[in-house]
Amino acid sequence: MRPQLHQRFVDKAQAAVTAAVEVYNKPAFAYREETFAILALNAWELLLKAKVLKDAGNAVKALRVYDSRPTKSGAPSKKVYLKTNRAGLPMSISLGTCITKLEGTAAQLPAPVRANLDALQSIRDNSVHFVTANATLARQTQELAAASVSNFVLLSKAWFDRDFSRMLNLVLPLSFVTPAQEVNAVVVSADETRLIEHLKDLAQEVADSDSNYAVAIRMQVKLEKSVLANASKVMLTKDDDAVKVTLSEQDIRERYPWDYGELCKRLGARYTNFKQNQDFHNVRLPLMKDNKYTKARYLDPGNPKSPKKDFYNANVLQVFDQHYTKR
Repeated sequence: MRPQLHQRFVDKAQAAVTAAVEVYNKPAFAYREETFAILALNAWELLLKAKVLKDAGNAVKALRVYDSRPTKSGAPSKKVYLKTNRAGLPMSISLGTCITKLEGTAAQLPAPVRANLDALQSIRDNSVHFVTANATLARQTQELAAASVSNFVLLSKAWFDRDFSRMLNLVLPLSFVTPAQEVNAVVVSADETRLIEHLKDLAQEVADSDSNYAVAIRMQVKLEKSVLANASKVMLTKDDDAVKVTLSEQDIRERYPWDYGELCKRLGARYTNFKQNQDFHNVRLPLMKDNKYTKARYLDPGNPKSPKKDFYNANVLQVFDQHYTKR
């Protein structure tokens, strides 16, 4: 059975964003920043069109562009006609129109996602002004690319229950594909200066640390020498024979930064219907058994019966999102 139309759009969007990631991960590709922006925006347009189609019951009319024609008097006609391109084929709505159509609905794009798309559009539209992106623009593009892929994966899962995380989980950091260097680059033109400042402004306008979506994501890779024969793989396991890895006090606080009071404060700010009642505890208490979400710190670390205090990882928000309404 042939997939529904909106699903075919999702498949095409996935192909486009995969191509964007593969091109970006080729460090010798001279035009990779600009090419990523072009392909990624194409992927986003297809994904948003898929959502518009799905919400319209796969009625292709939802993607068509219609326009009036001048009458004999010169006034626009009341009847609208299908607009065609130079090849005589029906025109479809743009990325911006897709975003507008989703406004005011449950699928309205989060502010960080919109800002990220605005930044990618700026890179695409202004790519004609520079031949090779300097180090600062390259760094900014890498951070935008990482956020764009992450946002794409999250919305694909939320809208279409399609999980692309395994095939789209790698946008290589600059510190991996290029020699280590500071990006205090010399800006070679006024155009680049304006573009760099514009991208900075977009990233700073939408700063929501609690959001699952992002305008830009900075990644760092640290390479250390290792004797391969003695190198150990590290993973979470309950195997008693596994190599033990100890987290320092600072590591634990960074991974589990919220105590109970801070957790409730964050949830109250994040959801419109949050209350500290039994329903809340019914969701919270099962999480106490999973180190992905919580960590108990004992007054006497060697005595599990000593007084303790529980701390929470930001991963708990993914669970609470399923039970409460976000603001």
